[in-house]
Amino acid sequence: MPVTRIINVNVLDKNGRKRGNHLSFVASPGNIVSCEENESDVTINGNGYTVVPGLIDSKIDSGPSESALPLARSNGTTTVIDSSSSSLECQAMRNAAASDPALPSYFASGSAIGASGYELVSMFNYSGLQTVTTVGEMRRLVETNIVSKQSDFIKIIVDQPGLELDVIQAAVTVAHRHGKLAVAQASQVEAYRLAVKCGFDILSPVPVDGELDPELIQRIVRNRVGIIPTICFLQRALPLWRSRHPEYQFSHALAAVKALGDAGARICVGSSSNNWTGLSLPFGEGLHNELQLLEEAGLSNVQLFEAVTSEPASVFRLDDRGVIEPGQLADLIMVEGDPLQDIGSLSKIRSVWFRGVQGKI
Repeated sequence: MPVTRIINVNVLDKNGRKRGNHLSFVASPGNIVSCEENESDVTINGNGYTVVPGLIDSKIDSGPSESALPLARSNGTTTVIDSSSSSLECQAMRNAAASDPALPSYFASGSAIGASGYELVSMFNYSGLQTVTTVGEMRRLVETNIVSKQSDFIKIIVDQPGLELDVIQAAVTVAHRHGKLAVAQASQVEAYRLAVKCGFDILSPVPVDGELDPELIQRIVRNRVGIIPTICFLQRALPLWRSRHPEYQFSHALAAVKALGDAGARICVGSSSNNWTGLSLPFGEGLHNELQLLEEAGLSNVQLFEAVTSEPASVFRLDDRGVIEPGQLADLIMVEGDPLQDIGSLSKIRSVWFRGVQGKI
C-alpha cells in the first residue's frame, strides 16, 4: 500500500480553511491518511502550488459521449453527476467510469420524468424522456427507475404547463421512501414554488421568467435545498427560448444567483456540458466557464470554492469526498496559485488524483 506525500504545498479545505503544508494519501484503497514523513514511499515537492479536493460537476448531460470523462479528468473534475441522459446511456457511462480507476466517479438519475408535450424538452434535450399522467404511473415509474435501473436519484420536470401537483408529489414521496434524492427541473418562478412545496431536495436551473421573492428564498434556505444554476447553459439557450417566451430573460437568472447566494442557499456548480447541436458546452472546461460566470453574478471566491467541492458532496450525500480529511477519498487536484484569491486558479492544474491514482491531464 504505497503512500504518497506532498510537501511544501498549500492545502485548502472546506470554508477556505488552510490545513497546513503537507498531505499524505494511499493509492489503495485510495484514502487520505495521517503519517510521518519517513513513512512515505513517494514524495512530491508542491512548492508554489495548492492542493484542493477534486472538483465536482453537479450537472453534466453526457449522452453517449466517450470524451466526457477523459475531458473532465483533464480539467480537474473527479466526480460528475448526470441528470438528463437516458438510463441506457447512463449505464454505458457507469461502465466506462468503472473500467478505469483514473477517471471521474459517475452518478446519474437515468431518464428524466415529465409530462407529454413538455414544450422545452428539445431545448433541454432530455434523452429518453419518460412521460406519465397519473399518480399511479408516476409511483410505478419511479419505483422501477430506482429498483431496476439503479438510479442514484430521480429527476422530475416541474416546469409548467406540465405535471399536476399530486403527480409531482408522488415522485418525491416514492424517492424519499427509498432514501433517494429528488431533483427538479425548474426554470420558472412558479415551478420553484411547486418544487419547494413538494419537498424536492435539489432545484435546477434558476428561474428565467421573473425574480424570486424573499419568502420563497427563505424557504429554500430553511429547507436546505440545493441549487444548480447552470447559467452558462441558460445564456446559450435563452435566445432560442425567447422566440416563444419573450419574458424569459438572462438577467432574471443572474439576479436569482445573487439573491440565493446572499441568503446562504446551498449552491452547487454544474456545467450542463453537452454535445447537443447548437447548444453544446465543453466537457471539463465548461465547469470552469460556469465558475467564471457565477463569479460575475456575485458569488465570492469562498462560495465558489465550496460550491464546486464540499457543498455538492454534502447536497448529494457523497460523504466520502469534497473535503481533505483523513479517511476521505484521495480525490485531489494540485493547482497553480490560490483559488481563494483567484477562482481561475482551479483551471491551472498541475496534477489530479482519483482515489490516490494519478490521472492523465
